[in-house]
Amino acid sequence: MKNIAFTICAKNYIGLAQVLEKSIHKHNPDIDFFILVADEITPEDKLTSLASNVLIAKDVIGFSADKWNDMSFKYDLTEFCTSIKPACFKFLINSYRPENCIYFDPDILVFDKLDSIFNSLNKYSIIVTPHITTIQEEYTGSLQENGLLFTGMFNLGFLACKCNEVTNRMLNWWDERLKDRCFINRMENYFTDQKWMDFLPSFFPKELLISHDLGLNFAPWNFYEREVIDQEGKFYVVNRLQNGVEEETRLKFVHFSGFNYKGLLSNEVSQGNIPGLAIYPDVVKVIDEYGMWLKSSSFTDFSNLSYTYNTFSNGTPISKTYRKLYRRLSEDGVLTENPFNQNGVFYQSLQKGKLLSKSLVHSDRQGVSNLEGVDRKLIKVNKLFSFAYKVLGAERFFMLVRLLRIYSKIENHVYLIDPSYLKEAKIRD
Repeated sequence: MKNIAFTICAKNYIGLAQVLEKSIHKHNPDIDFFILVADEITPEDKLTSLASNVLIAKDVIGFSADKWNDMSFKYDLTEFCTSIKPACFKFLINSYRPENCIYFDPDILVFDKLDSIFNSLNKYSIIVTPHITTIQEEYTGSLQENGLLFTGMFNLGFLACKCNEVTNRMLNWWDERLKDRCFINRMENYFTDQKWMDFLPSFFPKELLISHDLGLNFAPWNFYEREVIDQEGKFYVVNRLQNGVEEETRLKFVHFSGFNYKGLLSNEVSQGNIPGLAIYPDVVKVIDEYGMWLKSSSFTDFSNLSYTYNTFSNGTPISKTYRKLYRRLSEDGVLTENPFNQNGVFYQSLQKGKLLSKSLVHSDRQGVSNLEGVDRKLIKVNKLFSFAYKVLGAERFFMLVRLLRIYSKIENHVYLIDPSYLKEAKIRD
């Protein structure tokens, strides 16, 4: 195999990944494509068979049972799928010995040949795409700039690698960090597997290509800077902000990150990751194209399947709060057993601490901004803090505020299920 492409998804996105596969093969029939499933297929799923290129990651990438259980529990779905990305790269490279290997997120549609990527890999070892490419004194994008700082400079919905020693070094370095540091966590400056790629220009200045091809990774965060032009059914991209200064380029692939894919089946367009996202008339054309692909796909055959690692062994839903408390106990070496086990120490500790609650799982989907009655609650909190300020004085009050910041991290409330943490302060910033 000369060129391989692959994606990683939970089982409910297998149909979405197959849309990506078909779009790749329409324009690039010589690329071998694989779907790595970061999930488990159960009898209840009633899937009689899967295509031979659909591989259950747990069975092939070589993780021990303990490592798999640890990572699939402490990470949520997005974190977990991204945490195994370098391991999936290494599995495919070692198993099939390709010359080049490309990762795509499953919510991508390919519109053209990918030859330009492979041609660039003749010179470079690694190719990444920046979220945005155009400097503006007054930024006009829908995604706030501090959001770009949080997620990192490059979008890892796409990563292309030449299968050589440089890539091997990068994958081993990346893999080691994602075992324990693939969280979405502002306090710790982590954003899944992606933020780590900000190191690459420093590590591989000659082997890394930061591609400014506007036709690669066209996505919601760069809609504002890139305009789609339809020329007799073929799509091209130009810089929306520079009025024809740059030449047009073919649209290679679009990343439909955060879109409501079920909604697209009924021609309803919504995107949930970027509030107030501007969707331009020219962008609607490619969204409609994606909707047509989805309507003729197997997407609905899989879309209602439940993620295996969202429940304990007895079916009790797992809250993000449980994942974070487990993370702390695991990192401290307090827990070494399977955290999914309903008869295990962790589950029993949650039960004893009266933390097993469906309302916690519901709150995972709520942000502070859309909390019911948030304005009234904030007024009450302000009054409480005002009283504390009068009692404590300025110095001790602001010291308390800095301390409370640390306690906004759920991992620091592990004392609720392990009394030993009440005897010794073990705060982590």
